[in-house]
Formats: sequence, C-alpha cells, structure tokens
Amino acid sequence: MSTPRNTQLDGWRAFAVLGVMWLHWAPREWRGALPFEIGLYFFLTLTGFLITRILLREKSAGEAAAIPWRGAAYGQFLKRRALRILIPCYAAMLFAWIFGADDLREHPLYYLTHTVNFHIAFLPQYPSGTAHYWTLAIQVQFYLLWPLLVFLAPRRALLPLFLAFTALAPLSRWLLLHHFPQVIHPGAISTSTADYFGAGALLALAMDRGMKPGDRRLATAAWIAFAAYAVLYCFDEADRPLPGLRHVQQTLVSLAFAGLISGTLQGFGGALGKVLDHPAAQHLGKLSYGLYLFHTAMPLALGKLLPILWHPVFTGPLLAVRLAAFFLASWGVAWLCWRYLEQGLDRFRPPARRN
Repeated sequence: MSTPRNTQLDGWRAFAVLGVMWLHWAPREWRGALPFEIGLYFFLTLTGFLITRILLREKSAGEAAAIPWRGAAYGQFLKRRALRILIPCYAAMLFAWIFGADDLREHPLYYLTHTVNFHIAFLPQYPSGTAHYWTLAIQVQFYLLWPLLVFLAPRRALLPLFLAFTALAPLSRWLLLHHFPQVIHPGAISTSTADYFGAGALLALAMDRGMKPGDRRLATAAWIAFAAYAVLYCFDEADRPLPGLRHVQQTLVSLAFAGLISGTLQGFGGALGKVLDHPAAQHLGKLSYGLYLFHTAMPLALGKLLPILWHPVFTGPLLAVRLAAFFLASWGVAWLCWRYLEQGLDRFRPPARRN
C-alpha cells in the first residue's frame, strides 16, 4: 500500500483520456458503437481506490498516535486535493470562459461551487465546451464527503459502509428513471456514480486487509462482470435495455475496473506491459488531467483562433486534420498546465502520512 507510483496505471490513464477525447470530438460514424466513455468510469474507479488507500493510511497513522487527529487529517487532505485538483480546474474554467463557453458564462456559480452536475442533469443536452464538468463536480463532492465517512466510521463498519455506498448507485438510477422523469441525465446525479468510487474503495479496503495485487478470485470476477456489462451494453445500444439489470450495468463495469487496477498493481508483462510502459503512453498519462480539463473547450478556442479549420475542405477524410489540431493544441495546453500548475504547486502540498 505504500509502493511508489505505478507506471502502468499511468499507461491506462493515457488510454482512458484518449477514449474520452475521441468520444467528444469524433463524429458518430467514426466512433461506431464502442463505449469510449468507459475511460471516464475507469478514472472514477481509480479515484475511489487511490483516495481510499490514502485515507486508510491516514486512519491507521492517526489511531496509532493516540491523540486527536481527524480534524487535522481532514484539513490536510482537503489542502492537498485543492492544490492538485481545484487550481488547474479553475484555470481550465477561465480558459473556457474566455473562448465563449455559453453555459459557463450564464451559470458561473454552478461551476465555481462544483454543483454543476445537478444543473447539467436537467439540461436537454450537454453544454458545449463544458460538458465534462459534471464529473469534476462529483469528484470534488466525493473528496468532501468520503474522508469524513472513512475517518469517523469504526473499522469493523467500513466494509458494510462501502458496500452500502456502492449499492446506492443502481438504486439511485432506478429511482431517478422511474420517479423523476424531469432528470434528463440521471447519471450526472452524484448518487448515481457511487458504484465507481465504491468499487475502488472496496479494492483499497481488501488490499489494506491483506489481499494481494492480481488476486485470482478478483480477476475471475472482473472478467465475468465485464462480459455481463458487454451483454447489457449491447442490449442498451439496440434500444432494448433489460429491465432491472440495466441499473447494475455500470456497477459491473466498476467491478471490472477494480480487477483491472488490481492486475495492473501486480504488473503486466508481454506486449500489454510494453504498451503501457511505452514513453508515449507514460507522457500522455502524466498529462491526462490537463488533457481532460482542456479538451472540451479546445474546439471553441480553435474556432476563434483558427477558423480555417471549419472550411468545408476539412470534412470527410480531411476531418482528421481538424481532430489532429484539437489534439496538438490540447496537448500543448495540458503540458503547460502540468509544468506550471500541477508540478509547480507540488511544493506547497503537505505530505500524506504513511503507516
């Protein structure tokens, strides 16, 4: 639990963010029916795992100290998250505002207070340039709530607490679908995402209690869960969702990603390991947060700075030129964000405790 940063997780971060960028940029006929959005679910599950791992370390260190520790640990945790997450996020909001993100300009308070997911849930369609901020809002809400639950709950209550939290998601999706039709995007409601964070948290708890990375039982369960998710996804794409089971579809992919994280911590060899450890994947994984922050506003920015990219010549196969421009510009801004904000602010972050 106190091992150095896992490089292969950075490789998965790269593929996850590339999938989300492709989802937001590429036309439907180029994307096909593949679920590129699962990159987002991977990020949320990984967040649940990494944050819970940190909090369990803090809890162990605090309990061993035999002095009041919860208030200080909670404050230090929030300070680390604010420096790592919020300042780059607000920089990206400013970028989107400058280049004309209408929803952000009209409803800035939702964005600044990280409650925009509730606002977006009622919109007929996701807003241009800021569609991804609902996920960032949910993560901030998780950072505020989760340490309180982990720090205050007795250790014997952690497992049932994490299971109940995970089960909250399919229950919430069922409730919203059947009783709140005015919610256009139920997945944007915070409780509907609890299974992603919960699956990661359960993995962290299991490893804290002695489960080894790459556990075969978890790997088997993850493959079964992924196969079941794929079946349910196909039914959903065919507009024939299975009643009842549709609400656990995302819970299944959360379990699959928990198994993937576990296997990655053990380490992959062969071709897959080489791909994940490739310098290009490592570089993009390092920049993944900045890429995620800035990529949705980049078409707005280039629409003002390089309107020639919207000339009719850049349609059909030459649309790839426009997408390449989106990527290169996003990469450049993400590198600046990483170099001068993420890395630059690291010196002010208080260290996390270790067991």
